[in-house]
Amino acid sequence: MVKKIKNRLKPEIPYKNTQLLLKVAIFMLFFFLFTVTISSGLFGTKLNVELGEPSPELIVAPYDREIEDLTTYREEQQAAASMVEPVYAADESQIAFLAEDLAKTFLVLKNQQELYQETKNTGNQNTELAVSEILEKLRETTPFTVLADEILLELLHMPAEDIDKAEETINGIIIGLARNPDSGAKSQSEVIDLKNRMREQVEKSGLAKQMKTFAQTYIELKVVRPTLIIDEAETNKLREQASAQVKPSVYTYRANEKIVGPGEIVDEKIFQTLLAYGLVEIKSPWIPAAGIAITVLIAMVILIVFAYQISPDILVKFKRFALIGLLMFLVLALGKAFLSVNLGNSDLNNLTGILIPAAWATITVTILLGVRIAVVVCLILGIFVGIMADPTSLGPSGTLASLFAMVGGLVGIQGVARLDRRSDLARAGVYVAGVNLILVSAIALILELSLTSWLIGCILALANGFLASVLTMGTLPWLESGFNITSPIRLLELSNPNSPLLKALLLEAPGTYHHSVLVGNLAETAAEAVNADPVLVRVGSLYHDIGKLKRPYFFIENQFSKDNPHDKIAPTLSALIITSHTKDGLEMAKEHKLPEEIQDIIAQHHGDSLTTYFYHKALEENPDIPEEAFRYDGLRPQSKETALVLLADSVEAAVRSQKLSTPGRIEGLVRKIIKEKFDEGLLDHCDLTFKDLDKIGLAFVKVLS
Repeated sequence: MVKKIKNRLKPEIPYKNTQLLLKVAIFMLFFFLFTVTISSGLFGTKLNVELGEPSPELIVAPYDREIEDLTTYREEQQAAASMVEPVYAADESQIAFLAEDLAKTFLVLKNQQELYQETKNTGNQNTELAVSEILEKLRETTPFTVLADEILLELLHMPAEDIDKAEETINGIIIGLARNPDSGAKSQSEVIDLKNRMREQVEKSGLAKQMKTFAQTYIELKVVRPTLIIDEAETNKLREQASAQVKPSVYTYRANEKIVGPGEIVDEKIFQTLLAYGLVEIKSPWIPAAGIAITVLIAMVILIVFAYQISPDILVKFKRFALIGLLMFLVLALGKAFLSVNLGNSDLNNLTGILIPAAWATITVTILLGVRIAVVVCLILGIFVGIMADPTSLGPSGTLASLFAMVGGLVGIQGVARLDRRSDLARAGVYVAGVNLILVSAIALILELSLTSWLIGCILALANGFLASVLTMGTLPWLESGFNITSPIRLLELSNPNSPLLKALLLEAPGTYHHSVLVGNLAETAAEAVNADPVLVRVGSLYHDIGKLKRPYFFIENQFSKDNPHDKIAPTLSALIITSHTKDGLEMAKEHKLPEEIQDIIAQHHGDSLTTYFYHKALEENPDIPEEAFRYDGLRPQSKETALVLLADSVEAAVRSQKLSTPGRIEGLVRKIIKEKFDEGLLDHCDLTFKDLDKIGLAFVKVLS
């Protein structure tokens, strides 16, 4: 009692703080490793070469590559753009001025013409004086100022209808020619030509002589500025089109061909070549490295958030988070090594990203931690691989590497989503290789790669699938033991009848072995119905009664004779022997290093239930005997899988002990047992619902019938 009180009073805060600090340390460690690995290409050995300065050494091409002559390309683009003639459009401000001024001029003429007609109609002695005033009023407006009196009088004598028609004709000639890009004046020097064209049109028109004189004079005095301006938008559009039609000139460097010799001036062409090969750096690598660090941080936070939502135990059991980080780091490290391989050609070098074994990480995470978290790891790993392959420009090599990492990783996840045997790992590798082959062929068609590049890409695709399978099978046992995680592969190995405990159970307690197999069949079928782990349930059922190996003949399924040893001992001792098989089984499981999940099933498959038969037998002898002496000393089932083994164990024992021939009677017994276990509270701590219990009952009946 004192020990329990001390444990209860022991502060938990320091332990929790230690756990938190450890998780933060793991997070920071992998953040550093990811950032350094991905951005390491930014800090490679660069040549100390500057544009316009002599080269300090002989520089040769590291591999075959076609280089675009960007300097000549830009010059040719500028030349093509300069050849495009400007596009002119009407100067609307000048056109509006001419139209408005011409309208005002005719308005003055019309007003004075009306006054003149009224004056003539009166016929008094002051008519000449009034006409003189009208003429003076006209001369206040250009072009009437320079017209002779005879012309002005002829204009005043014209009917109003003729003046309106003349205005329309003259307006059409002046405004029409001024607005037309083919006839308008583009510059001051072209204004004279515009006037001449207007005069010609006036002479060809059907205007009266005096109106032609007026129009000619107006054109001479009023049309004095250009009527067209450059349409900048349309001109720039045509120039851009002309520039776009220019194709860059390409020159080819062979491996080890001289780019520039020692002491030779590094001109624009040479400098662009060195940049294309990545031999010089034109900016500080720390700036893109900071961007990569931010990207890594965001990706890791997203991974943690998704892990918390999908599988919270990954964060509680920080070893599992460390496992994800370790796998991702190993993939990036191998990828870095593969990307450093020089295949002697730029197209082939872009294909080396195919080799990055992202599928290894996603397959392993799927097997050990589940499908959903593996998908998140796949997407984030694809982003990391793409940045690492081309950290400066995220060019074609980065895009291809990211694409193959994501597609291969997702295919690998699908290949092992339902793992039933070790050969499924090899099959997943074949799937990855096959999809990579198809993807390589598609990219070869898109990029119009040569036959040689396509064949090499196919070889790399096959190697990627093979590498993913080999790495998974080689590292899986180490990762399982190192991170204390039980995979379906490990469970399948434990289900082998030749494993030490099962073989001993078969030979020394065959009845228990047969009972365990039947329990496994029941529990596995029910597990599939309620989305539990069927492999864990089946293997756990095989081992759940291994504690009976200590005293096999005290259990009824191993009693092949009519003698029952319990008839010769007290009920309390019988109950002690029966209930101790869970404790004995747990000790044997630990001794043989069975997985924790199997140990939990062994320890919890009876919970704290009562050995009813021996308890009631003891009550007949001593009504005051305590109930606790006849209960199992174990936790109630904490998971679906353990609860299924508990129910299947009880159902199988009950059905075996009775002669039931009809499905209806079997179903009645099954549902009765499930209800008893529920009422007893043995299912309180697992995640089973009422709907699940109904599905479990139907599954049991289906198998038993």
